[in-house]
Amino acid sequence: MKLVLSWILLIVCNGYRSPLNDFQRSEGRELVPTPWNSARVVILPGLNLEDCATRCSQSLECRAFNYETRPSITCKHLPWVGDGDNAEVKRNVNCDLYEKKVYVRQCIVGKGEDYRGKVFMTKSGHTCQQWWSKFPHDHRWTPTATNGLELNFCRNPDGDRIGPWCYTTDPERRYESCNIPHCKDEVCITCNGEDYRGQVDHTVSGRECQRWDQQYPHQHIYQPEKYPDKSLDDNYCRNPDASPVPWCYTTDPEVERESCEISKCTVVPKKRHRSSYTTNCFRGRGEDYRGKVNETTSGIPCQRWDAQEPHEHPFYPNTYECKGLEENYCRNPDGSEAPWCFTSEPTMRTAFCLQIKRCADDIEAEGTLPPAV
Repeated sequence: MKLVLSWILLIVCNGYRSPLNDFQRSEGRELVPTPWNSARVVILPGLNLEDCATRCSQSLECRAFNYETRPSITCKHLPWVGDGDNAEVKRNVNCDLYEKKVYVRQCIVGKGEDYRGKVFMTKSGHTCQQWWSKFPHDHRWTPTATNGLELNFCRNPDGDRIGPWCYTTDPERRYESCNIPHCKDEVCITCNGEDYRGQVDHTVSGRECQRWDQQYPHQHIYQPEKYPDKSLDDNYCRNPDASPVPWCYTTDPEVERESCEISKCTVVPKKRHRSSYTTNCFRGRGEDYRGKVNETTSGIPCQRWDAQEPHEHPFYPNTYECKGLEENYCRNPDGSEAPWCFTSEPTMRTAFCLQIKRCADDIEAEGTLPPAV
């Protein structure tokens, strides 16, 4: 009993980190090895999902696993991820594929000491020297099963502040950085980042994110299956509730959620220009409505979005620059059922603008939204 209580106390004090946090999930997919590689698959029947992940994390050989639920629960450890010639990713509704993040990420976290990608060119275009080779540059590093010094891929075995690097094949240039982007910079955000689909999985304070498909240490409503359009993948930072920036629940029991540090786009992605708007009616939930109706269904004038009286609110126009929060027009910045506004009546905080008609199904967009910056 004391041992059980001690274990529970340890979880409460330090949080519970799921072993699945190390993996990127591909739902309804399996990694099928080529016939001559099938003998390298380790089959572990009957393991629950987290035990399957734990054993893979502890294995130096395992880089991914298939988790089959039918016809029987089966864990299959694989020594590859789906980016090479050893295996092929295929559809399988009875299986999910989990790949170790360090082998599929194209960006680095921190100094990139755990980077295991396949970049082999330096920032100025030099080809990397093989780690096992001492020519043209002699060095002290020896590839092992734990240090990741494979072939001539960029690595950071000494924790250098420049990030992953390599010795070059140029006799005149001993070593150089590979200039691999940080995950917080690899995919930038526009507006408030509701369409962010990058791979940052830590908060601005460095706390690791809780998986969206788990309810511990924090219970929440954002289950991936209930919000399929929000891409609530693994434990990556997302913005399912129209917050000012992407965020996540943390693995710290004392801190429920925090914002994530992700760079703002300086050049607007082209897809932002393809968004369309309507002014005389609204489609869907009216998030692209840009008309000039400025009173509620019952005729109460709307409060200006750039005002905090009579109602304080978080929807500052400069924070939500792509939501069209101009003047006191009815808008839908948070994905509500229809355009709405804060009212000018102190006793009524918000109300819908249901006098705005829904568009006919075949109506064309009336223009293109201005790009967010």
